[in-house]
This record gives sequence, structure tokens and C-alpha cells, in this order.
Amino acid sequence: MMRSRTFILGATALAVALTGLSAPSFAAKSKPTPEQRAERMIKRLDTSGDSKVSLQELQARVSTNFKSFDTNGNGEISRDEIEAKRQAFREARKAWRDARAKTGAERNQALAKLREARPAMLPGMRPRAFARIDADGNGALNAAEVAAATERMFKRRDRNGDGMIDVADFTRKV
Repeated sequence: MMRSRTFILGATALAVALTGLSAPSFAAKSKPTPEQRAERMIKRLDTSGDSKVSLQELQARVSTNFKSFDTNGNGEISRDEIEAKRQAFREARKAWRDARAKTGAERNQALAKLREARPAMLPGMRPRAFARIDADGNGALNAAEVAAATERMFKRRDRNGDGMIDVADFTRKV
């Protein structure tokens, strides 16, 4: 009886220890925290290397993104152009899923197409936001409307009002 209790206690202790060792690997696969998402976003947008994003850096990225959405080059983005970009991403994502089991060039090509098709950040991508940003009500977004929306978004995110967005702006409760 004493021997079986010792065995059970030992097995339980071993199980707890193994669970503790495997926990970090499970944690690595978990959803990123808001801070981690903020750090990744800042890293993508920060062109000066100071771990902060200025309005000018954000406006430059949004301007580049605007051009990628404006497929007909008329200086405006229609709902159809946004939907076409989304559809291209859906198709690239499906091709990536189909190619994941494969190896080599085909898989790398599918991943490259997925990255290329990924819709960039742009104010007005959602239908309600589109209508709100379309100040002149013509059914299309021009560069000035998108720039104004970007500035409003920046000011909302810059919670401490220092003119820069950093990780603290994503975690600070106001």
C-alpha cells in the first residue's frame, strides 16, 4: 500500500514537472498579446529606427498603400477596387493552403503571392468606415480623404499626445 502511494506520488510529480517543461512550447503557439502585436506593427511602420511611429511615417506608408489599391490610377479608390484586392488575397490564401503540404518552389511561390496580395492597412477598408471617410460622398476615396482619416486615427492612437506612437500607447489606459 505504501509502495503504491509512493509510486502514485512519484508519477504525479513527474507529470507535473513534464507539464511545466512543455508549457513554454504551448505558450509560444498562443495568440500574440496586444503588446506583441503593437511591437510588430511599429516595427513595420518605423522607418527611422527609433521604435516609434510618427505621423509622417504613417502617412508615407498609407500613401504607398493607397497607390497599391488605386489599380486604375485615377487618384481614387472605389469600393470595387477594395473588393478586388480582398478577393485577390482570398485566392492567394487558398493557393497557400493548398501548397502548404508541398515543398520547394511551388510552396515558396504560393507564399510570395500571399504576401504580395495581402491587403495593406488603409483607412476605409470596411464598408461603414468607407462611407464615413468619403467626405464628398462620391463613392470613392481620394488621397486627401484618406490622409485626413489617417491623421484622425493617429491622434486617437497617440494617447499621451507626444506626436509619436509607441508600444506604451497601445497599453496605456486613459
